[in-house]
Amino acid sequence: MKARRPLLDHLNLSTLKLIAAIEREGSLSRAAATLHIVPSAASRRITQLEAAMGSALLDRTARGVELTAAGLSVARYARAMIDDVEALDDELQNLQAGVSGRIRLVASISAIVQHLPQDLALFLHQHPSIKIELAEHTSADIVELLLQDRADVGVFVAEGDIPGLTLQPYRSERLVVIRPAGHRFAKRKRLRFDQLLEEEWVELPPGTALAMRVAKEALKHGVKLRTRIQVKGMDSCSRMVQCGLGIGLLPQASLEQQAQFPNLAFVPLDEPWAHRVSSLAVSAHSQPTPASRTLLQALMYASKLPG
Repeated sequence: MKARRPLLDHLNLSTLKLIAAIEREGSLSRAAATLHIVPSAASRRITQLEAAMGSALLDRTARGVELTAAGLSVARYARAMIDDVEALDDELQNLQAGVSGRIRLVASISAIVQHLPQDLALFLHQHPSIKIELAEHTSADIVELLLQDRADVGVFVAEGDIPGLTLQPYRSERLVVIRPAGHRFAKRKRLRFDQLLEEEWVELPPGTALAMRVAKEALKHGVKLRTRIQVKGMDSCSRMVQCGLGIGLLPQASLEQQAQFPNLAFVPLDEPWAHRVSSLAVSAHSQPTPASRTLLQALMYASKLPG
C-alpha cells in the first residue's frame, strides 16, 4: 500500500485559498484581510505548510513577501482546485433546486441560428430539472470534443459516417446563394456551383461544415475560390454581401432568422449537395446519460413537427 504523503495531512482549502490570495494581492496582510483572518494566523498556516512540504513558499523581505517557485506551483494548483470546488458547489446547489442532470451541448452556428433555440426552449420548459450548457463550435471541433468526452451531445452537419460517433438525422436545410441587389445574377432563378467560380466570396471560417463543403467542391473544379473576406458568423456574412463585398452561401432558413437586410437577395443553389441534413451526435463508446437521452428524444420529436 502506498504510504500517505505528509502534505495531504496539512493541505486544506483554506490554506490553498490563502496561497492564491497572496499571489493575487502580492501581500500576506492584504491576502489575510480579503479572507477575513488575522495576519498572524495566516503566517502560521503558511509556516505549517512549509514545514510539511519541506520547501519555502514565501520570500520574506522588508518590503513584504513574494511567492517562491514552490509557492507559485502551489498557487497554480490551488486555483484549479478552488475552481473545481466552486463548480461542485454550483452543481450541488442546482441539485438542491431540482436540477437532475447537466448536458454539455455543442452545436454549429448553422444549428444555433436556425431551429435549435426554439427546440431547446420547448425542451427546457418541459424539463426544468435539466441544465444545458450550450457552446458554439465548428463542425470539426464538435467531432473532437465528442470523441474526447468533453461534450455530451453535438448538433452539426456531418459528411457521412464518423468513426467513434453515433449519428441521428435532425433537421434538413437548403443552401442558397446570397447576393447584393443589382448583382449580375439578379435575374437568375437558380445557380449551379460552376457558375460561381469566378465570383468574389464572403466565406465562413475553416472547420465549419459549409466552408469545408465549398472548398471541396471548388477543388473538384480545380480552382481555389477568390475569398474577399472571411467572417465568423452568418449574420456578418449577410452584412458583407449586402455591402457588395462578394457573394455567399448560407442555409435559407438562417436568413429567415436573421435581421432583415435591405438590398440582399438569394437564389437557390442547384446542386444535389445543396440539400443538407444536420445530425445529432453522441459518442459511440459510452451510453448517453438519462438527461442526454431525454434531450435526444425531444429533439428528434421536435424535428418531426410541422413548421
